[in-house]
Amino acid sequence: MYLKLRQAALAAALVLSAGHVGAQITEHPSTVVPGSFLVEMDALSLTLDKEGGGKYTAVGAGSVFLSTGLTHNWDIQVGAELFITQKFESGGFTERNSGIGDVYVRTKYRFYDNSETGTMAALIPYVKFPTNSGGVGNDAVEGGFIAPWSTSLAGGFHCDLMAELDFLRNDNDDGYDTYWYCSGSLSRPLTRAVGVYAEFAFGKSSGASATEGIMGAGVTLAVSEKTWWDFAVYKGLSRGAADWNHVVRFNFGF
Repeated sequence: MYLKLRQAALAAALVLSAGHVGAQITEHPSTVVPGSFLVEMDALSLTLDKEGGGKYTAVGAGSVFLSTGLTHNWDIQVGAELFITQKFESGGFTERNSGIGDVYVRTKYRFYDNSETGTMAALIPYVKFPTNSGGVGNDAVEGGFIAPWSTSLAGGFHCDLMAELDFLRNDNDDGYDTYWYCSGSLSRPLTRAVGVYAEFAFGKSSGASATEGIMGAGVTLAVSEKTWWDFAVYKGLSRGAADWNHVVRFNFGF
């Protein structure tokens, strides 16, 4: 039962992780140009949580999105969770689930772009299709809307903000709850190859779930203009969030 209650949160974290190159959660409104492709992958994600005397561990590997441009300000994205394993331990009881995750289809339309201020805004509707195996998903079609905004600041800093509305299957599996989510990041390059960022995120469901709040920081390493790595660590700030989340990402454009 504990795994069932945590699966929706893990799935949401996995899909949101395929976002902006400089942040683990917050999406960026930039789009992929036609004729080009962008692969954004969570190479490894580790989630740790202790609650009520129990210990929850989840590992995701190969959560990937492939994006390509349709016009100069409109692209389409297909994502898949290639492997997820979850374990809950309490006393002498252990429950494990492992398998492939779900498939996501998204499209991003950048409706505002001011080159003078470096400000952009976009809208991303998405749908999740239940393709999971091994009991790692909730076997429900879900979807929502993501609205990212970004701007350049003085001193080389960059700010990204995001609002999101999700329609997620409830814990009783007899209907849907709305889930409101917001996040933001502040990033800055240190050298041509290395950058750092800090990030926060909060979420609240219309159901009985507790408020989720996290805060963390990350480091990006650019191997080339179109290839980079991203390592982030997040700490849960509220009862509804996991205690710790560690993510290693790989991004490649071609």
